[in-house]
Amino acid sequence: MKTILIQSILLFGFIYQGISQDFGDFNKIEKDKLHRDLEILHQGLDKFHSGMYWYTPKDSVDFAFKQVKMKVDHDMNVLKFNSLIAPLVALSREGHTGISLSNEEKINIKREATFIPLTFVFLGTKLFCVKNGSQQDLAIEGLEVKSINGVKPKDIGVEIGNQFASDGFIKADKYNRLEGFSFSKYYYYHYGNFDFFNIKFIGLEQNIKFKSQNIDEIEENLEKRYDLSQKMVKRELLEYKILNDSIAYLGVHTFSNSDIKEYSKEKSFKKKLKQSFKSIAENNIKTLIIDVSKNGGGNEGNENLLYSYIGENYQKYIKVRAKTQKAILDNGIDKPTVLKTFGFLERFFLNKKMKDGSLERRQWIGFGLMAYKKKPKNRFSGKVYVIISPDTYSGASEFSNMMYTKGLGTFVGQETGGGYYGNTSGYSNELMLPHSKIEISLPALQFMMNVDAKLPFGSGVIPDYKVIPTYQEYIDRKDVALEYILKMESNR
Repeated sequence: MKTILIQSILLFGFIYQGISQDFGDFNKIEKDKLHRDLEILHQGLDKFHSGMYWYTPKDSVDFAFKQVKMKVDHDMNVLKFNSLIAPLVALSREGHTGISLSNEEKINIKREATFIPLTFVFLGTKLFCVKNGSQQDLAIEGLEVKSINGVKPKDIGVEIGNQFASDGFIKADKYNRLEGFSFSKYYYYHYGNFDFFNIKFIGLEQNIKFKSQNIDEIEENLEKRYDLSQKMVKRELLEYKILNDSIAYLGVHTFSNSDIKEYSKEKSFKKKLKQSFKSIAENNIKTLIIDVSKNGGGNEGNENLLYSYIGENYQKYIKVRAKTQKAILDNGIDKPTVLKTFGFLERFFLNKKMKDGSLERRQWIGFGLMAYKKKPKNRFSGKVYVIISPDTYSGASEFSNMMYTKGLGTFVGQETGGGYYGNTSGYSNELMLPHSKIEISLPALQFMMNVDAKLPFGSGVIPDYKVIPTYQEYIDRKDVALEYILKMESNR
């Protein structure tokens, strides 16, 4: 606990060094009103967020809030306030916990903010330039960035990654979320406006000085240089194909029933699995590759349905817990905010109230705590590979967790974005702070998974074979993890 507390102190100490940041000409909010917003945020995280203290102890969170309150010692604009409170939200270490500015402020940002005029991608911990939106005609696409204003990209990624929450201590997810223009956006959210950026590229002798530009200027330059009208080829959400006489591929790119119904040819996840595993049995497939590398989750239960075709039933969750049915947030001046968790039926029939006022899911009713209800036909007992990445999240990470803890597959790709020991998600309440109008998404249900302690606390599922694409493979959209698996199998 002391270690985490010290880390929190160091984290906030670094952030506060930028107290004089220039975010642009935004209306200022009175200090007292910001203190009231801060109090509502603190109460919301403390009273309603069921997993708030899973990774960060309460005393560390309380200390961090006190430090921020001390820094809010004058009137300030919403962007500056956001840069201070976003790391507080990130202390939840739960990616389902979100923070966003009001639509009005997002419009103002287009007028006041200036950015690094480039788009980027982290491949592992290496940062590459993808597109050039600056005023300079330079062939810099695909070049690796060595430093920005003298700081290594890896270190910048860690710092600006504190502007949003991710599960546990999974750094791969932080880097992954900074793809495209997100790196420049969060750079601004964290550091404010700069006049210029000195960027050192590996392979070029001299630094390149880029003038900071607004969004309209960047978009205009991108449209001049690139054919942005070309739409990315949409991948079928549910894919099944036989690759050879012994290997089949099952791509499950979402667990969202609504997305499947609207965008997939299949329309029904349950029906697609039934058809796929029937084909696997009929064709005597020996090796199955399950790809959840682009699956960010969806409807609860779909991960269990997929697992039921491979693994034996067991108690999947230690518990599913809501901290409270109702939380009243009151700073003593503004109108209190009320947050609620369950509707009437779920509250009284699917959950039981505990002595501490929390509610826990009942074992057998509804989704319950077990992995699944019934064994399907045509279960698979051959070799399984699971392709994962930082995009593997929520329900998809739960599927990966079950497969990993039961030793049912070989994992290829990159660490999952979802935590191995569980997550806090389910029902969310949108909390709008009364004066800054910053909105916080607060998840209500803590899903504590019943897994063996095979991995460090706070990690995702770590692959048996780590596969990161090169820049050219990334641009060409190569499925490098799948190619890696097929190569391994051909060499056997």
